[in-house]
Amino acid sequence: MELWPRPGRRLITSLRQAVAYAAIATTMIGSGCASIGRGVERGRLAYVIGDFATAQTELRKVAESRSPAAAAAKLDLAMTEIATGNSAVAIKSLRELRDDFDEKSAAAPVGELASIVADDTVRTYRPASYEKVMIRSMLSLCSLAVEDGDAESYALQAQMLQADLARQAEERGLASASTVYQPLALAPYLRGVLRESTMHDYDDAIRAYQLVSHLEPRFAPAQSDIERCMTGVHSPPGHGVLYVIALVGRGPILEPAEAEATTAALQIASQIQSVASNDRLRLPNLVSVKVPKVVIPYSPAAALSLDSSGVWLGATQPLVDIGSMAIRQCEAEMPWTIARAIVRRVTKEVAASQATSAVGLNGIGRDLATFATVNAWSLTEQADTRCWGLLPREVQVLRAELPKGTHRIGLSVVGPVGDKLGVIKFADVEIRDGKNTYMTVMASDREAFVVK
Repeated sequence: MELWPRPGRRLITSLRQAVAYAAIATTMIGSGCASIGRGVERGRLAYVIGDFATAQTELRKVAESRSPAAAAAKLDLAMTEIATGNSAVAIKSLRELRDDFDEKSAAAPVGELASIVADDTVRTYRPASYEKVMIRSMLSLCSLAVEDGDAESYALQAQMLQADLARQAEERGLASASTVYQPLALAPYLRGVLRESTMHDYDDAIRAYQLVSHLEPRFAPAQSDIERCMTGVHSPPGHGVLYVIALVGRGPILEPAEAEATTAALQIASQIQSVASNDRLRLPNLVSVKVPKVVIPYSPAAALSLDSSGVWLGATQPLVDIGSMAIRQCEAEMPWTIARAIVRRVTKEVAASQATSAVGLNGIGRDLATFATVNAWSLTEQADTRCWGLLPREVQVLRAELPKGTHRIGLSVVGPVGDKLGVIKFADVEIRDGKNTYMTVMASDREAFVVK
């Protein structure tokens, strides 16, 4: 008597079919994602070096396709619109994406996780929490550029979303929710700037700048802003104010990684599976699963140095650290990300077991077929690395008081120790008496590109 019976013809056929289907799926997913990924990567690299026309061409191909990466590519495409001075177009696109993502997020998280059947890369794209916050933040900065009066409103939307994310995290039991989802300093800063520009609401501006100092203690200019508002002087007679908003460094992207199937993630997955099936199924003995991990690509750019006709005005200071925010939030949400992968594995095992039973296999034959099918399926799994890849690492600000008239501003990207990188760029700016003028600058690598 054989300890392991020789497999019959039906079992061999089933095993071959399972492996064949998995191989086809692997080829299709791999080649498709590779092609899409190359297009997105070409667009992102072109953006970094300032070739915005090529960046738009490459990203638009993906954004207008029917691929699962289209929505994420639209976010990157919006950044190229900002870079080429089409802030109004970027506002329209970002508003549409914001509303679309909000509508898709209306589904209950448990229901979303429990319904996972396929690889995450083919599901409807849903931005990470930090990306949703930054959609509203970038809308605010675009609004400031076109001066349509909605900048503060968009910034407050970002603030409200952060507060809602903190509340949801607390309900899930995250002890450090208030730190992980700390409000951004952008909203109170813009409120202070806009209130101060009225030359009347100085008390309101002071409160806003005090909140900035509390939220971002490293932002040294906040104290000067408070002291200036206490004197009630926006700018000296015959002067105006230049605000330089610099989008500095390369921001967060997602890369595939192996994550340990922690006890917390297994508990979450067990609860989800129980809700979905009305029965607590035995979870697989997983050691690790494939998940996306936030990384910050290297960029030598640390700040932007400015001068006016050779007279140094100063360097931009970090107001919003997008990279740190993304890392904090994604790490806090990692147990749920891992749970999604575990639930998906359970769903596949159940489906494979039911499929092998349906063709009449049982006993050791069914176990072998299920094992082969599930493992073949596992080869096709990929971490979902779709993301808004053209966000800056930081939003930085410089405020400079200048005499009214036209000024030739020199801009240099500097490294961590103040060393100048690349070539100096110049831009002519018109300063109005007693008014604010806003300049947006892209500085993702070694050169600065002024948004005109």
